[in-house]
Amino acid sequence: MKYGIDIGHNCPPSDIGYVGIRKEDELNKEVGVKVIAKLKELNHEVVYCTPSADSSLSNSLYRRVNKANEENVDLYVSIHFNGGRGDGTEVFAISESSKKAAKRVVDEIAQLGYVNRGVKDGSFLYLLKNTKMPAILVEGGFLNSKDDMERFNAENIANAIVNGITTF
Repeated sequence: MKYGIDIGHNCPPSDIGYVGIRKEDELNKEVGVKVIAKLKELNHEVVYCTPSADSSLSNSLYRRVNKANEENVDLYVSIHFNGGRGDGTEVFAISESSKKAAKRVVDEIAQLGYVNRGVKDGSFLYLLKNTKMPAILVEGGFLNSKDDMERFNAENIANAIVNGITTF
């Protein structure tokens, strides 16, 4: 299978993500690099969809989607952590096939002890609206949640994401 992996934000200077107890772009990268390596170990093709730099958030989003669409990936996965108040993990999706993958991923992450906030409607998200393939946006936990940040382990979350997307 061919996966488009987007390590959320990580596109300075305009797209660096939320800062809470930890920095979102750092956690996204810790998890995303491991997801990519694990998928390659399983002999899947991986397309890296995160631009290295960009002048605006809108251009960063456009380039991520464009890369996935040009490469005709089978599943697009954008890796993030939530800002604001709350606890737990949730995954955004739009299509039925995306929702199946999202359900697998959110259930896998919840098995690590995170509150399962379920699959959410992602129809307002540019990344999910504009990709031509099934696409999910993973929120691995809340950056302002002491419990979520104490529980955070990049290896475990990467394993959960890979288990979820390779078995949907």
